[in-house]
Amino acid sequence: MPLKSPELMAELFTLLNRTPTLVYQNAELNEAFNNAILLEENEQAIAAAGQYSIREILYGRYYWYTKFLCCYEAAYGKDAGMEQAQFKIIEAMDYEGIVDCGILESIERELGRDTQKR
Repeated sequence: MPLKSPELMAELFTLLNRTPTLVYQNAELNEAFNNAILLEENEQAIAAAGQYSIREILYGRYYWYTKFLCCYEAAYGKDAGMEQAQFKIIEAMDYEGIVDCGILESIERELGRDTQKR
């Protein structure tokens, strides 16, 4: 199960002694950005703590980044570079041998991304 609960993410911020930063004025966009960055920048530390597997972390990264992408595109329009960053998360999953297209599609459906695509 991906790390997609705001409560679990708040616990990770506390565990890692990090504080979310205000980057965007939109609360949902800001939350998704902070959560995606926390998982990306602290992936190894989170895995080393033993509470979450690399699979849970990577799918959490995908979830939060996709949510960020949906919110960003709604506010500012599409950005091909940002879409490319989403594929880099899938590449990291592939490197770990844990890509599950069904889970990726489920996340995209949950966030409404499948209806927004080109």
